[in-house]
Amino acid sequence: MKPLESFTTERLKATSWQADLADPDRRRALEAGLAAILSPAVLAHLPPPLHLSPTAPDISGWIDARAAESRVLRIDDRSEPTLLGLLILAELRKHDGSPSLHVGYLLAETAWGRGLGSELVSGLVIAASSLAPVTLVAGVDRANPASARVLEKAGFTNDPARGTVDTAIYRLVLA
Repeated sequence: MKPLESFTTERLKATSWQADLADPDRRRALEAGLAAILSPAVLAHLPPPLHLSPTAPDISGWIDARAAESRVLRIDDRSEPTLLGLLILAELRKHDGSPSLHVGYLLAETAWGRGLGSELVSGLVIAASSLAPVTLVAGVDRANPASARVLEKAGFTNDPARGTVDTAIYRLVLA
């Protein structure tokens, strides 16, 4: 599957963070931006592998782990160069060989309550349409109904057969 490198929405710009990782100065700036964003509240509803140690947060190691397992796009404010969060995309293959993308995202607390999550996921759906056929899959902590609403507004539907006690699984087939 062709990788999704970038897309824009009315207020957001999503771009691969590869250039940030390749340049030491840009990587330091990315690390500083993520250190400010990855608060306990932001990480609370994410899967345990995405958590930082509260006593010794290792932002650099966290970045390396995400880069090793996924394609990551940084989310910036289009009106000013401000890092607002990340979009994490992991390519999966279903048993029938059709492509799927596992979608995860996180936004800074300062970005909450402004509709940016909905804008981001809706923009992703439009951009990912160019990869069709593909299935977008997202897990949501059941204690995070706001993220479930974001996915539903973008067209995802709950797949109860795949969920767990703690996590609801949402899917969207782009044909």
